[in-house]
Amino acid sequence: MIRVENLKYSVDQRKILNDISILVKKKKFVGIIGANGCGKSTLLKNIYRFLKCNSGEIIIDELEISEYKTEFLAKKMAVLAQKHNMNFDFTVEEIVEMGRYAHQKSESNLKLSNKEIIEKSLKSVGMENMKLRSFLSLSGGEMQRVLIARALAQDSHILILDEPTNHLDIKYQRQVMDMMVKTDKTILAVIHDMNIASSYCDYIYAMKDGKIQVEGDPNSIFTKENIKDIFDVECEVLKHPKSDRPLIIF
Repeated sequence: MIRVENLKYSVDQRKILNDISILVKKKKFVGIIGANGCGKSTLLKNIYRFLKCNSGEIIIDELEISEYKTEFLAKKMAVLAQKHNMNFDFTVEEIVEMGRYAHQKSESNLKLSNKEIIEKSLKSVGMENMKLRSFLSLSGGEMQRVLIARALAQDSHILILDEPTNHLDIKYQRQVMDMMVKTDKTILAVIHDMNIASSYCDYIYAMKDGKIQVEGDPNSIFTKENIKDIFDVECEVLKHPKSDRPLIIF
């Protein structure tokens, strides 16, 4: 479970997050949507401790996040960030292996069980045949799939995902999202595509100007009025013929 209470974060006296409170229940898929610059990624960075809030609380499984040791927090939470910087090249397999470091007491050779987890994670994103390839030689979409495999290999209870379908074509967008739902993990994700958010999320927080503007299930969030208010665009909202969830047409 993730609980954020009255979170505030500022940079040079400019408020980025203003009194944010959210709840992510166990094994639920919760999405965060909003226009560029509204604070979505900053909220995630505070939750996974890349940034430190000015005030408020972030509770992970009833323990304040500042009380976790780094290694133990890594066993609780895996993160797929929006941007990644690789100053040195690694093979695809080595990148995914990094997700297992929190489970190793030393930097000795990987145990068979770890190798099996790495293989399974690569297979789940369709990259098992490219494990010896240079990571930096991959396309943007292939890199994204490897980083998703690394997060899965971490084998944590919680997944924090910042635009997980970024760079992916339609086939892998659906494959990755279907797989995430089936992991039975607690997931908090920033999602750029509103139809993907509508299809997969149990609950959604919509942000605007550093605040939670509206929250609820997809049917209550995705209305013409809310989308106009949050994104300043006109649209039509229909019912998906198979899932009965909102289908947004611009």
